[in-house]
Amino acid sequence: MRTLTLRIQAYPSDLNPLGTVFGGWIMSMMDKAASIAVGDLIDTTVVTVAVSDLRFIKPIQNGDVVTIHTTINKIGKSSIAVYVEADVLCRKSHCDVRCEMRVTDATFTFVAVNKNGEPIDVRSVLRTNLPQGVEKLL
Repeated sequence: MRTLTLRIQAYPSDLNPLGTVFGGWIMSMMDKAASIAVGDLIDTTVVTVAVSDLRFIKPIQNGDVVTIHTTINKIGKSSIAVYVEADVLCRKSHCDVRCEMRVTDATFTFVAVNKNGEPIDVRSVLRTNLPQGVEKLL
């Protein structure tokens, strides 16, 4: 299920010399959102192990409000894959009131780990109150 996980506004300190947001900044925000989504499922430490199919579709400008949605794609033995979409809410005079444009998307993969950093079975640390639709991925 697609869930609004994070909203953040781009500020001048987030911009490169061309006046658009650094790619690393939006990747960091997407990683945070994905980790929040995983934290809603399991009660243990997770680490990001992969980012795949990352696309920078459109630049993010100073002042843009970025909305980040997450969808749990796959739950494996010790890993969880999260599809992350970042959209910008257009507030310019030429845009509709609620115009949103996709700017970046990617899949983030996390591995659940114990206190020693060793992978553990995701099912052993599932929360009791899972979000709707997650059960079918188990």
